[in-house]
Amino acid sequence: MTNQNKTIFAGLIMMAAVLSLSLTYDSAFAQESEIEKKSTDRYLYSGTFLAGSGVAVSEDDNALRSHFRMGIVESETNDNGQTEYKVNRGVFFAGKHDDRQHFSVIANTWEVSVSPNQKSFDAAGEVENQEGKIYEIEISGDEISNLEHGTLYYVTGTATGDDGKVYDLFYISALVERIPSIQTASDEIQ
Repeated sequence: MTNQNKTIFAGLIMMAAVLSLSLTYDSAFAQESEIEKKSTDRYLYSGTFLAGSGVAVSEDDNALRSHFRMGIVESETNDNGQTEYKVNRGVFFAGKHDDRQHFSVIANTWEVSVSPNQKSFDAAGEVENQEGKIYEIEISGDEISNLEHGTLYYVTGTATGDDGKVYDLFYISALVERIPSIQTASDEIQ
């Protein structure tokens, strides 16, 4: 499979997954300090998230469905307008539902840099699976669209295992500031 075909294949899979990415939220990424409990026992989540959905393609052209989500916090903005983020926590998944690999983000190894006006980003760090196998992840994203509370990116990158095995990564990704809406009981639809 050529790189162009890989990209087209990955794009089709990613576009189908974008809708599900925008509709789901995994509470495992919410910071305790960011959870506000409402009187109706519902939780609101706020914070900045970098999340993506797509595929990981092995050297033998085997494509695995993949997605990731990281909770990030702005740490500094350089004089040139580039913003640096720290990663609080995160996860990468690869594979099918019945054989899904779970990779926890090793937060202190990650660096995320976003260009001025959020036109592009670069991120790199390590993830670890349940057996202790480490992968070095490098991803870069270019803006596709400006969203109401963030930016949508086309992302490419690699995941390199400590055994030398390399996967090409393709994602549609969003860098989003999630701001909870405050809703009173009288505002709810019955």
